[in-house]
Amino acid sequence: MNPFEQMELKKKSLTKKEMEVYHIFTENIDDIIRNTATCMAEKYQVSQPAITRFCQKLGYQGYNDFKYDVYKYYKAGKGAKNTSSVVDYYTRLIHLIPGAVGVETFEGLARLIADARYISICGNHKSSLPAQLLDMNLAKLGILSSFVRADYFEFLAQRASSKDVVIIFSATGSFRREHIDLVNELPADKRPVSVLVTQTDKHPIRNKVDHVVWLPSYENQGYPQYLEVQVAPVIFVDLLTNYIVEYVKEEGISD
Repeated sequence: MNPFEQMELKKKSLTKKEMEVYHIFTENIDDIIRNTATCMAEKYQVSQPAITRFCQKLGYQGYNDFKYDVYKYYKAGKGAKNTSSVVDYYTRLIHLIPGAVGVETFEGLARLIADARYISICGNHKSSLPAQLLDMNLAKLGILSSFVRADYFEFLAQRASSKDVVIIFSATGSFRREHIDLVNELPADKRPVSVLVTQTDKHPIRNKVDHVVWLPSYENQGYPQYLEVQVAPVIFVDLLTNYIVEYVKEEGISD
């Protein structure tokens, strides 16, 4: 019996608090896979003990056991019988990226990055993978950049300039508002241009940045097959790098 069948089986016996956790889990599957119990409790304003008790009521030792079972279930594509269906969904997702972003946005970001004094790139958990890839690609092109942990934004703000760019990769919303506030509170001559790359249109900092890039995911496309959330951002980085290379060539920018 998969974890969601177990939740349905226990649904009638759940208390009011447990029903809150039930709705959080059934409506935010990707967050379960990506986050710890502490993060889930903070994000959805429930107590961590309530999450633990709910998982134990389903027959698990705790949240981590439940999370692992959810991951296995979705990684298997809710019962997908072969790997070809998984590849097919990845192919569909990748083909959506150019249209979701658009040539104008790619070109605008390429100009913004190539002309900047310095690029700071941030990403937490799995979102750190595309962030670090972009940092490496920019280094190869001679563009000054660095990967910055979210909790180091205070130091970023201390050396920022209006000629800088901050790029934040945050698939589902784990990036904290107070971190971008550190940048936004800077005076005009110190405040860098900010870009958010996300896979949700409900990201908590979407109205606090200058530019938002929305990417498709298995969840926002309603695919029944679980796909790794960092794949679309990694492909996006590769496509963006190509645009940067072309812009550098056309403008004759050298390191």
